[in-house]
Amino acid sequence: MEIRTASPEMIIVKLYEGAMRFIRVAKDAHTGGRLEEKGNAISRALAIVAELQQSLNMEAGGEISRNLDSLYLFISDRLLEANLRGRSEALDEAHGVIEELHRAWVEIARNPPEPEALEQALAGIGQ
Repeated sequence: MEIRTASPEMIIVKLYEGAMRFIRVAKDAHTGGRLEEKGNAISRALAIVAELQQSLNMEAGGEISRNLDSLYLFISDRLLEANLRGRSEALDEAHGVIEELHRAWVEIARNPPEPEALEQALAGIGQ
């Protein structure tokens, strides 16, 4: 019910929260040597990032969409690196970027800005 009544901004916030949760599960599983659990958690985080990336409207979103697309590519790359090469630092990097995006979108959901202000708010994320 919460998702059905949520604003589009809050749905994005919830997706980021899910991705962060799966990355934490993957990190814990990595530390505990549970490779299958780690792989499953990374796959679920990747699926969320792919959904966020596919939902971008590149024409209407302009530079914001292009910047988010680049960040989603970076996050996906880090998650794949963690899964294929077993690098837990890559999980930390992916989590850090998602955490920054999450903070920005929480603020956006609380106080929806004008499009120009939104572009400025998201401009510095991941740099």
